[in-house]
Amino acid sequence: VGSLSPVFSATSINYTASVSYATTSMTVTPTRAQADATVTVNGTPVMSGTPSGAIPLPVGTTPITILVTAQDGTTTKTYTLNVTRAAPSNNANLANLTASVGTLTPSFDTAIIDYSANVSNSTTSMAVTPILAQTDATLTVNGTAVTSGASSAEIPLAVGVTPITIHVTAQDGTTTKTYTLNVTRDAPL
Repeated sequence: VGSLSPVFSATSINYTASVSYATTSMTVTPTRAQADATVTVNGTPVMSGTPSGAIPLPVGTTPITILVTAQDGTTTKTYTLNVTRAAPSNNANLANLTASVGTLTPSFDTAIIDYSANVSNSTTSMAVTPILAQTDATLTVNGTAVTSGASSAEIPLAVGVTPITIHVTAQDGTTTKTYTLNVTRDAPL
């Protein structure tokens, strides 16, 4: 995974690569230039042209060393690949929120967390459709998990105000944001 920077050259010994937070390990596949040379990756022997074992990637930069020993047994060359795994996202925003009936007031804005909507007395339930700004975040509507872009279950509306809460947890598992939609159902005529 990732791309070497700069592009590999036998004369360059230092490389970098970046991977997403979702990437927890990687392998490298060294190919020796001389058939009788030996190769190790982080101290473990690797056959030329075959992948190394999985190398764990904690968040941050992980150095991977590829040591090539020439046929004479004494001449060596060490290549270093510094792999940077991104930190998890702390984005707990919605990109959009719509209701199956009524109109959100104010119009949706990711920075605004409080909304209202009015519906007639004949409207006894509604669903909401939240869309995450960051795809690896999770969300609940009134405590029930909902998939981004999918409608929630129908939520019963009593006469008066029914609060609907949309709780977003960012990919980092700790950053949260709660949007509230207060739906007012009119009294019977």
